[in-house]
Amino acid sequence: MQTIKKISVISDTHGVVSEKILPLICDSDVIVHAGDIMSTDILRKLESLTDNVIAVAGNNDVPDRFPDPEDKKIISNLNKVEHFTVNDNLITVEHGDRFGHHPSHDLLRAEYPKSKLIIYGHTHNQICDMNSNPWVINPGAAGQTRNND
Repeated sequence: MQTIKKISVISDTHGVVSEKILPLICDSDVIVHAGDIMSTDILRKLESLTDNVIAVAGNNDVPDRFPDPEDKKIISNLNKVEHFTVNDNLITVEHGDRFGHHPSHDLLRAEYPKSKLIIYGHTHNQICDMNSNPWVINPGAAGQTRNND
């Protein structure tokens, strides 16, 4: 089994990955995208950087928005929630939109109590909440839309 040394977490690219982001994630063992990808080219780019890409569908990742049948299929195959483990710790990834515009960390924790870490997007705001278990993080937006710096 591969030793995981670096996990990169991005979200809310909305069709464009900021050029500032790519050099930071190029040597990742795992890249997580927490939704609102909006371009299969982004998934292809991430897959060119690592064999381990974990991506979930956001509220804007709607297959009908993709005219190309192959792109539509790729987006249709994205789950709303993904789980993976690192060192026997469960990590949950979801976009977070089903928990409202600013998802409650208490609701996320109640939904995934067995997780060590919950990763979500949607708000475009960076958050690292380790006040209680599971930890909850949001990487903010990695694109050009409302990226809040």
